[in-house]
Amino acid sequence: MLLVTTLLSTAQASTYYMSDVGVRSFSRAGAFVAGVNDLTAFWYNPAALTRLKGGHAMVDLAGAGQSVYFDRADVEGGGLDGADVVNEPIENNAPAYLIPHLGVSYDFGLEHTTVGLGFFPPYAPDYQYPDEGAQRYTLTDSVVIHTYTGPGVAHEFFDWVSVGGTVSWNLLYLEQELDVGLIPEGSSVEDPQYDVAFSLDAMQRFKLAWNAGVLVEPPSERWAVGAMVHPPIVFDELAGTMTADFSGNYYYEDDTFGVIADETAVDDHVRTTVTMPLILKSGALVRPTDRLEIEASFVWEGWSSIQEVTVTEVDMDVPLRSSEERPVIDLLGIEDIQVEDDIVLETNYVDSWSLRLGGSFVASDRLIVHAGGLYETSGIRQSHLDVSLVDGDKWGYGAGVSVSLPANLTLDAGLSQSFLGERTITNSQVTSINVDPLTGEVYDGPVVGNGVLRSSMTLWGAGLTWQFAQRG
Repeated sequence: MLLVTTLLSTAQASTYYMSDVGVRSFSRAGAFVAGVNDLTAFWYNPAALTRLKGGHAMVDLAGAGQSVYFDRADVEGGGLDGADVVNEPIENNAPAYLIPHLGVSYDFGLEHTTVGLGFFPPYAPDYQYPDEGAQRYTLTDSVVIHTYTGPGVAHEFFDWVSVGGTVSWNLLYLEQELDVGLIPEGSSVEDPQYDVAFSLDAMQRFKLAWNAGVLVEPPSERWAVGAMVHPPIVFDELAGTMTADFSGNYYYEDDTFGVIADETAVDDHVRTTVTMPLILKSGALVRPTDRLEIEASFVWEGWSSIQEVTVTEVDMDVPLRSSEERPVIDLLGIEDIQVEDDIVLETNYVDSWSLRLGGSFVASDRLIVHAGGLYETSGIRQSHLDVSLVDGDKWGYGAGVSVSLPANLTLDAGLSQSFLGERTITNSQVTSINVDPLTGEVYDGPVVGNGVLRSSMTLWGAGLTWQFAQRG
């Protein structure tokens, strides 16, 4: 049933999150693999935990927001009775999504070993669009929550080489909503009276994962190189509920052709698999002076390994009224619709990569200034781009400060933005999903992805680090 796979394709979400986390980190545009010196080392390079001498505790709070503007192309003769479909521009109305990061580390008096515990969910924005907007056949609302929690340890060898790793408990929660057209096959029209609101929520509460890193830095500390690997995370036990809401639909409300018996149909035992990609990070830095640090880093994300999504345990029943209530049921010879087959969706994602250049300057004993820039490619082909997941080749920057406070406290504040620019899409392969109310057959509706699309992403936040134990 293609409408199910459409919901899950937005949940799968190639490059649905940013590869950067942490206020100090995104202030340098993510150029923080060789130079990471706070508890975001859990995410960037766990080997760098050896830099955190004594005890450290960190709390970050950042807002992730994405501005989306979509002016869908008008469709000549695409409406009811040959009327033109005239589309008004829509925008993402979801507020910035607040995401916390927490961490603690301690070296237990050991000179070369540090252990810690971190909570580092990746950044991803919310999407919320008008219920009756031109984008409704791809998305009206979504929430994706992915948490990454667990311990880490790092050890330094020969005063030059540090290695480290983390083990994490991961949770994934999804909510998605979109409209499906309930229209006889062959009509190829769109009209709000034939829309059905579909929603999906699914969760997997536990999935074990890990990452590992290496850091090479001589005692002079004039340069350093680092690398990190974050293997794929396969959420293979996502269980959820799918609901269809027929309120306001012609085939529920009409006195003659309102054959659907119930306002809603529910399948409360849908299962699927969602995969987060292999991530590789590397970085090299130089410190030409005691006050200046400059790093170049490279990030690769293997989204192309995700070519399909399989939906299992599908069992949705859409009952019809009795023939006494609606004699047209006997006339047309239609029966209740039952969907039970497993579904395989081809995703056609591609790998993405990014280059980052950033650094830090010690302006005074109490103030450090951070800045950086990045270029990142998209994991989504333009022909498959739509408002359910807005991504593309992008430029971005970061800027921020670290301020030393009394009582061994450090305050971080930062801002990062990336810009996808404006795209005029004319080759879209994104179609609405239509269902024939007489046969239950699912077929591709008209193309709904053409038009003008522009977007930008903004991260902003503040963090506080406390060095509660000092050594050396």
